[in-house]
Amino acid sequence: MKIISVILLLFFLSGCENFPVYEEFPTDKKTFECLELDINDTKLLNEVKKEIEFAPKNNCKYKLQGYIHNSLKCTSLQAKTYGTDFDGYVYLEVRDNKNRVYRVQSDFKEDLPSAIHRVVTKINTIVK
Repeated sequence: MKIISVILLLFFLSGCENFPVYEEFPTDKKTFECLELDINDTKLLNEVKKEIEFAPKNNCKYKLQGYIHNSLKCTSLQAKTYGTDFDGYVYLEVRDNKNRVYRVQSDFKEDLPSAIHRVVTKINTIVK
């Protein structure tokens, strides 16, 4: 019985750090021939450049945009009272002019580089 309790405890604790990756394709398009990097957040842009497995192209009709949302700066009463389960999230989206054609997001808790890695890994799978 002790072994089962220890295994369940380890299983529960190991699951606490696995943040899901949310993605959405609002259109039928599932892959893109090229992407142009259009990220204003310098820190995110530098990390994305390190992680991407494709060559970004200028003048591509599909633009990769994104940001890092830091929940620690949240000023809502509920967040201040109860805290949050995560420190923030990384959000990337692909746009065709003004239309969003893909988005991906992952939360992070004290490990921003891992969240960036998770979303860029997804981006790498949609660029052919």
